[in-house]
Amino acid sequence: MRLRSGGRCHDEQGSAALEFALVAPLLFIIVFAVIDFSRAYYTLNDLTAAVREGARYASSLDDPIVRQDEVRQVVKDFALSFAGDTVLDTQIDVTFEAEGRVRVAISDYPFEFLTPLPNLLGLSDVNISRQAIMKWERAPVP
Repeated sequence: MRLRSGGRCHDEQGSAALEFALVAPLLFIIVFAVIDFSRAYYTLNDLTAAVREGARYASSLDDPIVRQDEVRQVVKDFALSFAGDTVLDTQIDVTFEAEGRVRVAISDYPFEFLTPLPNLLGLSDVNISRQAIMKWERAPVP
């Protein structure tokens, strides 16, 4: 190894570029995974909060089945999309279950990834479903 006038070895030229080329793909994979999984976690929490608020609202109504449109609107107001689709009326289900319980569910909400990483792993779009069940507060007492 010959030393140049700057004190660096002549053989080390380009080693920084080579090290970056080796580390950069791993760095990008980590950044893309953090972006997509953070959005997915946010979407899960957002949809869960939306159905919970819809079920809470429905449980306080006199007749939640007759006023399903109001419950659906409450769910849509709470389901804020974060670079995703809005929740449609057809995806929101309001049902009255036995024993005086109200069930509000969002089914088949399409979650789309922003980065190319999931496509490389064979994942395209994921459908998310969430539900909340609450006791109907105005149910007749037996």
